[in-house]
Amino acid sequence: MRKRKFPIHAKVAILVVVAAVVLVEVAMIYFSLISASRNEQSYKASANNLSATVSKVIDKNDVTDLLHEVKPIVDASSTHPTSEEWGSETWNSYIAQFADVEKTPSFLKLRDYLREIESANTDVDCLYVTYVDPQQKLFVYLVDSALEEPCPPGCIDPIYDFNLDVLTNPSRGFPAYITNTAEYGWLVTAGSVICSAEGVTCYAMVDISLTEVRRTQADSIVRLFVYMAITAVVLGIVAMLVVDLTLIRPLRKLTNVAASYDVTLPERNKEAFENLNIKSHDEIGQLADSIKTMELDVRAKINELTSAYNELAQTQRVAEEMTALAKKDALTGVRNKTAFDADAAILNKEIASGKAEPFGIAMIDLNYLKTINDERGHGKGDLALIKLSSIICGTFARSRVYRIGGDEFVALLRRLDYTDAKRLIAHFNEKMHELHRDNELTLEERISAAIGYAEFKPGVDKDVEAVLSRADKAMYGKKREMKKEDLEDVTDSGERDS
Repeated sequence: MRKRKFPIHAKVAILVVVAAVVLVEVAMIYFSLISASRNEQSYKASANNLSATVSKVIDKNDVTDLLHEVKPIVDASSTHPTSEEWGSETWNSYIAQFADVEKTPSFLKLRDYLREIESANTDVDCLYVTYVDPQQKLFVYLVDSALEEPCPPGCIDPIYDFNLDVLTNPSRGFPAYITNTAEYGWLVTAGSVICSAEGVTCYAMVDISLTEVRRTQADSIVRLFVYMAITAVVLGIVAMLVVDLTLIRPLRKLTNVAASYDVTLPERNKEAFENLNIKSHDEIGQLADSIKTMELDVRAKINELTSAYNELAQTQRVAEEMTALAKKDALTGVRNKTAFDADAAILNKEIASGKAEPFGIAMIDLNYLKTINDERGHGKGDLALIKLSSIICGTFARSRVYRIGGDEFVALLRRLDYTDAKRLIAHFNEKMHELHRDNELTLEERISAAIGYAEFKPGVDKDVEAVLSRADKAMYGKKREMKKEDLEDVTDSGERDS
């Protein structure tokens, strides 16, 4: 029986088709995996940053007030149906108990505030505040910013297995995680601690929808598959028509370009495909043009993905800027109490581990602020605070300065300022003495401030608060001395006048 011939053009066609399919598929899978991974990581970072920012800027008093409204009702309820029973008679009866809560000022204020933040972040699906009751293992909503079917106060969600650590470690919060449910689709969720009260911890939660992102990725994959199939057919037809040496040479050129393709070097790829010059005026030439078009389309898709990544990076930068503003005192421009507490927490960890470097704390308090406010107005009082802040920052130029109260400032001295603390404090006191006794200055310009200083004592101080307490006592001692001196000056002046 005579064997059937298998023409060379058919072999070439098969080889070309297989090579094209593999090349495009590998590139497609690689780009899909890379873009999906980058998108997920970027969205997780955005969710973590935004939830952390909201937890710092939200009014903790309103959250505590709302907790006091919701928790007693939850505790007194005999049933705790979860949102999985949404719409059932049991669920409706349970939620009806919280109808009055939605009319309270704290609820309305928090809901409107969350909606303002949501409107400023277009990628955010919703923001909400919850608390976790570790005893009853409940994840309870306090307020939800969603405009359509928001989860009402008292609504309960199940706690996922990978988040059960929050029951024993509330400060852990909810690091960003991804879920896919029939109700909400693909979501990135993150939660940061707001405050703790009555044995429970409240969290600022953020949901960012990934459904549209994944749908776009799926559509791109389908289009790439279709394009791959069309390209394979074209390559097969061209290969079957070209059977002589004029086929081999162009194919060798195409093979060399394809073999040099590197997804990590797009500019080199662009140059290689632009320099692919085949003037055979036949199907091979068409094939070369088709491959160039394919490379342009793939490069365009890469540019689209890069643009999307840059937009996500911009969102992250905005969230970081919001976090920085949350730690800055609006009047003086120095760090605020929130920033001091955060830095103190880091120092406390270093102290606990026995690795804390030497540091000192200078406590500064503005004298006679009430007198300035009463006699010259609060605007002049603000000017006095700003001037004192400028002097503190100029004196302790290498240290972090915080405004932790109305007229109280703290300077955290480390390294060069720490070793030079005695001279710097003397310089500060001299400056205060000169200003306070300059009768040509206005009341708000003749500022007077008391400073107290304490250094960290390893093995004695267990935390930053111990050092701060000693500095505070030293400051009040200095304040008493200064007021006594002022009183003596007034008495001496009266005696001279008489």
